[in-house]
Amino acid sequence: MRPRQRYLAVQIHTSHKLPPESNFRNAIWQQLQALYGELGVSRIGFWLTSYHPKEQSAIIRCQHTQVRPLRAALATITEINSIPLIFHIVGISGTIRKAVAHLPKLNAQDVVRPRKHR
Repeated sequence: MRPRQRYLAVQIHTSHKLPPESNFRNAIWQQLQALYGELGVSRIGFWLTSYHPKEQSAIIRCQHTQVRPLRAALATITEINSIPLIFHIVGISGTIRKAVAHLPKLNAQDVVRPRKHR
């Protein structure tokens, strides 16, 4: 059986231009590792599903039992590449479509890709 997941709709508040996706993802990953170690990160199941620097938003996936540790790690990040920022979680959902609905600036077609039939 496939493990259940949660999608966090995150608004990023900063007055500067956001870093590239790889730097953004690595900063979150390093903070998770610093707080919880390798085993903790693997339990959280962190995945950056969608990142939109122009809209200053992101959708982050984790295991359904690990929402609190991920939220705690995001709260401790105050800067990435010397860019001060704050994470604001605007919604948590079990599907990407509903997570996108929490972020009004995003278009669902840009984030959700249709499934291909096999």
